[in-house]
Amino acid sequence: MLGSILVLLVPSLLPGWALASVLDGSGDRLRKALLSPALGLLLLYGVSGGLLLLNVWSLWAMVIAFAGLNAVAWRLVYVRHEEVSQRSHWQRLEAAMHGEVSETITATISEEAGVQLEFQKNRHLPLMALSLAVAGIALLSPFLQTYPFGVDWIGFAVLSQQIAVDGNLMLSGTNEGFWTYPPAFPSLASWVVSITGTDAGQAVFHLGHYTLFVLLIGLMGAFDRHGAGAYAVLSMGLGLGLFAKTFDSGYPSVASQLGLIVGVLVLLRPSQERQRHHTLGLCMALLCIAMIHPTGAIYLALFMLSHVIHGFKLDDEEHQELVRRFAYVVSAFITFGFALALLVIAPRLFEEAVFSEYGWQGGRPLLVYNGFVLLAAMFAAIGLRATLEARIITTWFACLWLLSCVHLVEGLQNIPILSLLSYTLYSMALHAFHVPLALLVALWWSPKTNLTPVNDDVEIKWPSMPESVGLVVLSGVLIGALFAPSIALSLSQHDELQAVAPGDHALRERLGEIEGAVYTENMHWGYVWNAPEGVQTTSIPTLGLVYLTAGEQTNATRAIYADNVSFFRSQNMNHALTSPLGSIQWALAVSPYWERLIEVDGAALWALVPEGDADVSLLSGIDGEDCVACVSRLDPWRDHRFRDPMNLGDERPFLAEGTPAKVKVSSPTAATKLCMTYEVIGEVNGLYIQSSSGLERPFHALRQDAGYHQRCFDLDADSSIEHLNISWKADEPTRWVNPLGLSGRDTVLIDRTGVKFHWIEWQGASS
Repeated sequence: MLGSILVLLVPSLLPGWALASVLDGSGDRLRKALLSPALGLLLLYGVSGGLLLLNVWSLWAMVIAFAGLNAVAWRLVYVRHEEVSQRSHWQRLEAAMHGEVSETITATISEEAGVQLEFQKNRHLPLMALSLAVAGIALLSPFLQTYPFGVDWIGFAVLSQQIAVDGNLMLSGTNEGFWTYPPAFPSLASWVVSITGTDAGQAVFHLGHYTLFVLLIGLMGAFDRHGAGAYAVLSMGLGLGLFAKTFDSGYPSVASQLGLIVGVLVLLRPSQERQRHHTLGLCMALLCIAMIHPTGAIYLALFMLSHVIHGFKLDDEEHQELVRRFAYVVSAFITFGFALALLVIAPRLFEEAVFSEYGWQGGRPLLVYNGFVLLAAMFAAIGLRATLEARIITTWFACLWLLSCVHLVEGLQNIPILSLLSYTLYSMALHAFHVPLALLVALWWSPKTNLTPVNDDVEIKWPSMPESVGLVVLSGVLIGALFAPSIALSLSQHDELQAVAPGDHALRERLGEIEGAVYTENMHWGYVWNAPEGVQTTSIPTLGLVYLTAGEQTNATRAIYADNVSFFRSQNMNHALTSPLGSIQWALAVSPYWERLIEVDGAALWALVPEGDADVSLLSGIDGEDCVACVSRLDPWRDHRFRDPMNLGDERPFLAEGTPAKVKVSSPTAATKLCMTYEVIGEVNGLYIQSSSGLERPFHALRQDAGYHQRCFDLDADSSIEHLNISWKADEPTRWVNPLGLSGRDTVLIDRTGVKFHWIEWQGASS
């Protein structure tokens, strides 16, 4: 993780410092130090995505581009004109901040400098240090675990590895075609892969959490300009949206929020303080975040639109003229973006319906993930309704909320632009509302803001949050911040939440021993992002829009179920890779044309046996009737399996740690080995299985680490087996917070450690 941070921070720090200087000449070193990592990372995303878009991405191209970016930044920061009249506006503002007096320093510049000097003088440094520590929690997970939770990261890892190897987004493995996906995030992750040599999955993990961290401190730096720097991060702590999205590995959506930092620096300032370079910076931010993810571009465009709406309401003619010029820029960008979406991307969605997987994002999901910050923001909006800044943010939030109404036309087909919008905003409750609401609360929470009254005759009734209320809110945020590391530490012991089993990771390291095409399941656990050179896999993630001209996945799947050996021989596809999370292994285990070549804890590499004389197995599921002491629990991956030959259903028997049980089994004729597939929920302290008869060795210790496992036992030919007795070392289970209870994949939020039973395989049995 430290190496990944280093290769991202070093090339981004000076460009970020330069951009912070241009956008906010009144910033001192502390503010620029907070802004630089975020603004610099935004530029890195833009440069990396631009190179990939131009089809010239390579390691050396990245090195040259980053070197050029730093050279331009150095010139901006360190080159100064001797004559004061030739200095730029932001350089004159810097001079005014240092007390310089000249004819070129206007009254507007002097007034802005005076306000900013007062803010810097009255900073609450201990509270800023506390906020920085709270933001640092975002970096904790990559230090505790190897791979993230969620499933999206697997697709990003596949794309990143493809870019690192070939420098493009052509489909990998046995497939022909290309991915259409915003290029910035996977290409910058490829930079981390190429420089550090780390695994693509880990690079994606590191980049995603580092981005969240710099976003938080960047918002702190941006709102320091309003005297509310520390409160920006603390207000973010009132919501779960972006944190939940990061936990679920939706990294590009979070990264696209970096442009909002530029929006805060430019749009929440009086128009007379905004210069041409501010508008250029805003345009640059729009271009960069459009290459990260379109959601961020949509959010920033609506922020700009809100600024324009309220700018026209002011009576000042000079102010309205400035707003009118800015409106032309906003209109041009919105028109260009709409045309690009309508003419280039949307036609590929002509057959797709409007999508609303999680329901109305402006309703229950908004309350679940941002309920507390929404409540505080409602009071803030009422208290600050007489200020221009609060009205801009409130209108911005309202525009975002209206976008969530796209769910009203769910299922409607043949309107590509609506389909594209729905696919872009499908989980917007997590990433659309968090920042606007938190910024509104921060303005109200801080006692040192200097907001712009809409009318000089109107009094701001609640200029800041009551001190007693602020202490209560601060206490709640700090309690949550204290719980967060313990929850992160607890979750790091729950590999069963991973979309890839422990055995899968170990087995992929052995793929270098084979050559040719390998069948892989078309599901999260089947997408191999780290296949050795020369090994081609059949499945690819459907990330973004996939243009597939040729592929063998469907034909190979049919051939497995039909025992079509000739197909595999004609395609030089002599191996298959399966995960214990998947279902294709069930077909291979009962087929005489496949045998296990390598097996690691339930994951298997299968070899084709053209003669059809491989050993076959009998499979039997374990249900609630087989384990009376167990309770039925939903299988989180129930919606990702499309065949169920053992009638396992959507539920699995779960046994809490410390609860003894008997699992009823029925041995078929001549079976020589019993293999049980089970799933440990959390790291347990001693899990044992025994039987008074039927096993060659009556007592066995099972694996205690979390995740899917398979354990095989030799059977005693002289006696039969009817029960497997389960016992534990611990007397009670450990309680833990199960995030799947919030996402809907599971039904339990406060969970218990234990074991889930899946199925039994009888090897060597007579059919």
